[in-house]
Amino acid sequence: MKLKQIALAVATMAVGFAANAAGTVNIAGVPHSVVYLAGASAPDTFLADIAEGMMTGVTFYSASNYKAFAGSANGIAGIANGTKVLFIKRSAGGSAMGVGPVARGQRVKTIDVNNCSAGVGTKANPYTCAIVGADPGEDGAELVTNAGLVPDMGVSDVEPAMFQGPYNTENDTPALSDADTARLTAVPVNQQLMGLVATDNVPATVHFSRSIYGALLNNQIQTWDQVDPSLSGDVAVCRRVEGSGTQASYNWFFGNFPCALNEGGAQEPARMTDSYGWKADGSGTREDPYIIDTSAGYTVIENSGSGDVRSCLTAANAGTDYTFTTWDPEEQKVNTFKATFSNGPMKAIGILSLDSYTKTSGFSFRHLDGAGTYTYDAGTKTLSSSAGATGVAPSKANMIAGKYDFVVELSMQTRNAAVTNEQGDSVGATTGLQAAFASEFQKRAGSPQFTGNFENAGTQVSTPEAFASLPQLFAGLTNGGGSDTNGSNVRYADLYVSKFSRNANTCSPLKYIGN
Repeated sequence: MKLKQIALAVATMAVGFAANAAGTVNIAGVPHSVVYLAGASAPDTFLADIAEGMMTGVTFYSASNYKAFAGSANGIAGIANGTKVLFIKRSAGGSAMGVGPVARGQRVKTIDVNNCSAGVGTKANPYTCAIVGADPGEDGAELVTNAGLVPDMGVSDVEPAMFQGPYNTENDTPALSDADTARLTAVPVNQQLMGLVATDNVPATVHFSRSIYGALLNNQIQTWDQVDPSLSGDVAVCRRVEGSGTQASYNWFFGNFPCALNEGGAQEPARMTDSYGWKADGSGTREDPYIIDTSAGYTVIENSGSGDVRSCLTAANAGTDYTFTTWDPEEQKVNTFKATFSNGPMKAIGILSLDSYTKTSGFSFRHLDGAGTYTYDAGTKTLSSSAGATGVAPSKANMIAGKYDFVVELSMQTRNAAVTNEQGDSVGATTGLQAAFASEFQKRAGSPQFTGNFENAGTQVSTPEAFASLPQLFAGLTNGGGSDTNGSNVRYADLYVSKFSRNANTCSPLKYIGN
């Protein structure tokens, strides 16, 4: 099987593990079978916990938007205990990288665990390593010398069918064809809350409805007095890049894309090129970034990751410049930009899932169809609404009860057929060790143990209030002793399992299943 075959020419170069033969990496002279998961950052909050549960003697590696875990398989059906495995998770580029490259067998950038410059390999202090390869759409991606690897499986905030052009594909690459989609076997994993986000300089009394927030995102409302006459100033939007599953979620919920595309009912989201101060100066290099002059008016920033969105919101609220590197839709390549928020703080909205609730700085999540903030207390580890809040809070309880419907279902997909990629690699279906690892990971990622710390004896999930388990998988949840209620006579299912599901179809309304 040539799942990750790299050309002989590459093997003569100093590119670390990407030069190794199909599906294996030598670490300290010991061969490890590679399992490569690419896509959404949603599972990253409990990624290390799952990896430690599936392997023993784990060594930890990291790079910007990449994590890797090397160890011995343990308790995975279909894989002998002690088998050496290198599990790689890529979050760079978001959900679309867990869809297109899996279906098309494309090489994408990856972490090089044999080229590390810092760290000691522990969970608290992982090795810091280099990134190798090129992504689809980038210069050199099509060459046989591309040192990237082909993902074995992908994860996305929404199912593969949502990644359609022209707004939901990475780096402006073509959308999946019917043949591409047919090569993917996708399964729903868990539910995740998506949120309305605004900077702290937007008062908690501001009422956000679905239509108002959508108009802010879609370039229809450009100044804050159109939202509330007592406010002033231009609107800033800290969004994600095209191809992000989080962005696709917002394109669906607020713009009806792609669900109403054929009926003419979909709304185009605003892009960086809609910014009034777009490319006011600069050349796009790190030394001379393109300037987005925020003082010119309505401003849109496209961010590669959720951490970048958080940084964008923090800078807008504080009035500090924000420098970032992202895909340039005008020049069709990656460039560096600087948004000049130092011209004066801006009231901004953002695009974030609720797993960012512990990392808010200068912004907060807001109620839907009402006013009020929904914030986290690090001391009590609880979320609560501001005094006098109206509308619906983005709470786990509301998600489980079907009261808050800006909810998506995390999807994981594997390749079910062979495909030949642009380098001429014959990339097989995800089978054998990779398939067994994928199946176990899917099961654990959807379990209440990792969506809500239910009977979690290990390190606790950092953001359990952002996720719920699916009713078609965990209805009637019981503990290890067979009881379905806790000491307060509350059903475990009512704490951890949603009553509603979209059944892996985002365009479908939430349907009552019961838990």
